[in-house]
Amino acid sequence: MRRIVGNIGCFRLSDSKYGFGRIFQDACVAFYKHIGASEKDIPQTEDYAFIVGVYDTGVKKMKLVEKRPYSSIEEVTAPPMSMKDPISGEYSVYKNGAIRPSDYEECRDLEVCAVWELEHVIDRLLKDGKWTPTINK
Repeated sequence: MRRIVGNIGCFRLSDSKYGFGRIFQDACVAFYKHIGASEKDIPQTEDYAFIVGVYDTGVKKMKLVEKRPYSSIEEVTAPPMSMKDPISGEYSVYKNGAIRPSDYEECRDLEVCAVWELEHVIDRLLKDGKWTPTINK
């Protein structure tokens, strides 16, 4: 599938069911809480489990199942994400291509700013315990 904002793609999970993701701005994909029994069992509402960055190789593994228009660009813009410098230990918040200084309190419940392969997202959707979605102190 091509990365076109608003499009919904599906991918097979290891339990023979299907997960779905909607293309957001930048590198982000919103993954639905809904797990489908088939490719046609598409989520009817925008109820997302999480929004993370996904490599183009992962997006290309998804099959286009619906071109869902969006009413405003905010609808397909990822929420703020946290960053922690591994050397200095300083925290930052990433939003819409901009990075600003922050602190642990603001960052602790935000999604970590990263880009993942689709396989890692599948692990998280299936709740296998390998994924740590928030920043560590």
